[in-house]
Amino acid sequence: MSAQPVEPFLPGQVQPVPRTIAGISEWLPDAKRAEFLWEVMGATFGPELTNLLAGWHAEAMFGQLPDREERRAKAIKEMESGRKISLDELRNGRRLRDDDAE
Repeated sequence: MSAQPVEPFLPGQVQPVPRTIAGISEWLPDAKRAEFLWEVMGATFGPELTNLLAGWHAEAMFGQLPDREERRAKAIKEMESGRKISLDELRNGRRLRDDDAE
């Protein structure tokens, strides 16, 4: 990434990303930046471009989380295994912690 945070945030916090083509582009890794710019160049002005920017803005924000891919993989594994997760577990963030029984 070309832009790096000045000082670390608390776990789960991320640096704000400007919701502009240039702002989003700066926070994406090279491979995703190329895909983003290719999609932007092909989008028409209006709802299509708005939705595209919203999705990539979220990608740029969530991409700052260092354990994002591991958390995502664990969530997919739990979903595929059919493990039931209570609403309380979700509220407390328990399903993403390593100390959960597998």
